[in-house]
Amino acid sequence: MKQPVTHYTEGRNAWNLGVVGSLIRVRGLAVTATVTLVTMGAPWWWPQSTPSKLEFSLSFFIAAIVLVCGGMFFASLIYLRRRTIRSLNMKYLLHRLTHNARDRQTALHSKLIPGKPYSKGKLTKELELMLTELCQNLSDYFKTLIGDESITASIRLAVEDNKTGLIVYKTFARSAGLNPNRRGTSEAIPVNQGIPRFLRDDNNGQGVIFYHDLKGAAAIGAYKITENDRRYPDDIATMMVAPLNAWSGTRQDMIGLLYIASRQTDVFEVSHVDSIAFVADHAATAIANVVELVRLKCNTASPLGGHTHA
Repeated sequence: MKQPVTHYTEGRNAWNLGVVGSLIRVRGLAVTATVTLVTMGAPWWWPQSTPSKLEFSLSFFIAAIVLVCGGMFFASLIYLRRRTIRSLNMKYLLHRLTHNARDRQTALHSKLIPGKPYSKGKLTKELELMLTELCQNLSDYFKTLIGDESITASIRLAVEDNKTGLIVYKTFARSAGLNPNRRGTSEAIPVNQGIPRFLRDDNNGQGVIFYHDLKGAAAIGAYKITENDRRYPDDIATMMVAPLNAWSGTRQDMIGLLYIASRQTDVFEVSHVDSIAFVADHAATAIANVVELVRLKCNTASPLGGHTHA
């Protein structure tokens, strides 16, 4: 009998509850396998008398069919277990994605003093912390979704280059899995080159791009080979890139780029497009909200350059 009130902090362990849960636990799978081997194999396992060749063959044939059916049932339980755990873990990771972004924004609220300027350096640091957590959560989510442990995530944001005054897309955060030395040789990508140009000019800042061959993409102007690509060629074999479209200060614009990459080839499929588009929209909204929060409370200019270019 259920209690009138129950309290949960997470639901990813719900797979082992109920009748189905009892069957797909390790103990349940062991019992199922034992029953299959012992009970279903009885026609040939324990003959009551010495059978003739025909009787033995028939008994063996029946037992084989029953064992195959039992094996298929056992395999289906294992498959159900894996799919159920995967589904619940994905839901947990999506919750953690939004939970951490909310906590970062809440913490920022407590640091802001209305009317007192909040430096761009501090805001940049807040964005880096939030986006690093976001990238790690995204990496974990797509590892679970696709089943590839080499998947990584990174985010570039549009900022104004201090030397040229032009808009460039600079890496703000990466997940674990990429070479840690990339940070020291990272290059900003101008708005009129590579992926930013390809997305903005050729695709109106919409959709998701799959990259299967970076050198081939660079040859047609859809990608810019950077120093990190040359130094760490094994970091990325294929990737998906989605635009981060959100409020840039005056209008909606492409304020950044989300990269989901893998060391393996032929990993990403069309069925993954909506997943990266969903998390990209969430990331863009979280970034824009943090920047707008600082602007409204402290009258501090945004470090993002999305509002200055056409």
